[in-house]
Amino acid sequence: MNSTITGVILAGGKSLRMGTDKALLKLDGRPLVAHVASTLQSVFDRVLLVANDASAYRSIGLETYGDVFLDCGPLGGIHSGLVHAGGSGVFICACDTPFITANLVRYIAEFPSSSAVKIPSLNQQLYPLCGLYTQRCLQPVTEQLEAGRYRVLDFVDSIEAAVIPIAPDLPFYRKNLLTNFNTREEYSGNKNNL
Repeated sequence: MNSTITGVILAGGKSLRMGTDKALLKLDGRPLVAHVASTLQSVFDRVLLVANDASAYRSIGLETYGDVFLDCGPLGGIHSGLVHAGGSGVFICACDTPFITANLVRYIAEFPSSSAVKIPSLNQQLYPLCGLYTQRCLQPVTEQLEAGRYRVLDFVDSIEAAVIPIAPDLPFYRKNLLTNFNTREEYSGNKNNL
């Protein structure tokens, strides 16, 4: 698995609700994106970053690529990750999900399913920005972007993703595993929960 999947961190968002680049907000003295990078690097041999301003993330030390389709949101980032993964599948993770664990990532990646996409569900909410996207997704993602359809959940529905329940009976379960930060209030309320 280590060499057949590339970890891909999406950090290209505009962080409008946060008011600042949330990838670089500090948690336990390190940027959020650094926590995500450390977790993915513990599972995959190759981890890359998708961000249109590579200079902002130089200190993270990852190879960084911009979007091929500009201003298309996270679906454009998934597409860029697939393009630059060199033929491997990609494990997509948003830059603002610092509580993910290696056990969670492995569980999703190794979940027995032949679907082109595997994403987790927690408390009936889907998390399409923490999941496995095989290279079979590249052509349909490209077509959706070319058609001007940018919603990740629309793509996930169209490809019939495998939805993986994350429940308290799993040995690695924590209620904040998939917590992400969109506002200052969310960040302030969760930044001490590492």
